[in-house]
Amino acid sequence: MTTPNSEIAIPRSESFNPNLKRVLTISMLARLVHDTSIRMLYPFLPEIATGLRISTEQAGAMVSLRSGVGVISPLFGAMSDRIGHRRSMSIALALLAIGLGIVGVTEGTTLPSIGFVFAGIGTIIYIPALQAYVSERVPYARRGRVLGAIELTWALAGIIGVPVAGLSIESMGWHAPFVGLATAALVCAVLTLLLPETPSAARAHVEPFKLAALLSNHSAIALLLVWLLVFFAFENIQVSYGGWFEGHFGLSTTERGGAQTLFGIFEIVASASSSAFLDRMGKKRGVTGGLIAVLIGYVLLATIGPLNLWFALGSMSTAFLGFEFSVVSGIPIMSEQLPKARGTMLALAVMMSGLGRMLADLSGSALAAGPGFTAAAVMSALMAGITLIVFVRGVHE
Repeated sequence: MTTPNSEIAIPRSESFNPNLKRVLTISMLARLVHDTSIRMLYPFLPEIATGLRISTEQAGAMVSLRSGVGVISPLFGAMSDRIGHRRSMSIALALLAIGLGIVGVTEGTTLPSIGFVFAGIGTIIYIPALQAYVSERVPYARRGRVLGAIELTWALAGIIGVPVAGLSIESMGWHAPFVGLATAALVCAVLTLLLPETPSAARAHVEPFKLAALLSNHSAIALLLVWLLVFFAFENIQVSYGGWFEGHFGLSTTERGGAQTLFGIFEIVASASSSAFLDRMGKKRGVTGGLIAVLIGYVLLATIGPLNLWFALGSMSTAFLGFEFSVVSGIPIMSEQLPKARGTMLALAVMMSGLGRMLADLSGSALAAGPGFTAAAVMSALMAGITLIVFVRGVHE
C-alpha cells in the first residue's frame, strides 16, 4: 500500500506554492462553470427535451453519452501526466465550450448528441487534470482542506448556477444557459492557460502508468469500484427526480430551481465540513460517514419521500449531503493510491464515475418511465449498501 511519505522526496507544496491563491480562484471559477453545465441538466431535462423536440427518456439517454465517454478517460489521464495538467485543463475547457455551444444552437438527436460527447470529453480531461494539478501543490496532510474547498463549487452550482439557468430558460428559452456557459468556459480556458505549469523538476518524478501497479494494489481497485457504485446510485435518482417533482408534486421550472438551491445548501455544508474537519477526523472515517448518510437518504426517499413534498425534499437533501461529503472526502484518498501516476489514477476514477453515471442514466430513466421513481430510489439504496461494505472492507489510506 502506498503511503504519503512515498510520494516524492522533495516537499513540493513548499517549493513552488506562491501562486496557490490564484490557482484556486481561477480553478474554482472554471469548476463553477463546468459544474453548472452538468447540474442544470437534471431539474430542467423536461424543458431541454421539449426544446430539442425529443422525449424526456431520449434526452436522458443523450445525457448518458456525456457520462459514457468517461470509459476512455485513462487515455487522457496519461496524456495529462505527459503534457502537463495546466495545458490539459485549458484544452478541456475549450472542448466543453464547443460541446455546450453545439447543444445550444441545434435540435433533434444527432448534433446535440455530438455536443454532449464533446462536453463529456471536456469533463473527463478537466476533472482529473485539475485534481492532479492541485494535489501536486498541496501535501497529503492538508490536501483534504484544499480539495474540499474546490469541491464547494459543485454545491455553489446548485445554489447559484442552476437557479440562474432556470430563470434564463423561462425568460429567453431552453438554449440560453448552454450558450452562456459555452462563452464562460472559453474565458476560463484562457485564464487557466495563464496559470503556472508544474515545474519540470516535479514532473520528472511522474512515471508511465503500469497496469501491474494497479492490479497489485487491492485498495486502489476497491476504491475504483466504490467510485462506480456511488456515482451509479446517485445518478440513478438524479436523472429522473426533476420529472418526479414536476409530475408527482406539480413543481414549476422556477420551483424546481428553488429545490435545487435547497439541495445546494446541504452540499455546501457537506463540502465545507469536509474541507474543515476531514484532515483531523481521518479521511477514511469521513468517507464512511458520508456513505452511511447517503444510504439513509435513499431509504427515506423510497419510503416516506412520496408521501408529501417536505418529506421528499428532506430525503433528497440527506442524499445530497451524504453523497457530496463522501465524494469530496474520497478524492484525497484517491489522489494517493498511485502517486507516481496520479493523473492516470484520477482519470481511472473519472472513468468509473462516468461508467456509473452512464448506466444509471439509462436505468434511472427506464425505472421512472416504468415502475416509477420509488423503484429507482430502492435500487439506489441497494447500491449504496454494497458501496459501504466494499469501502469499509477493501479501501486503505
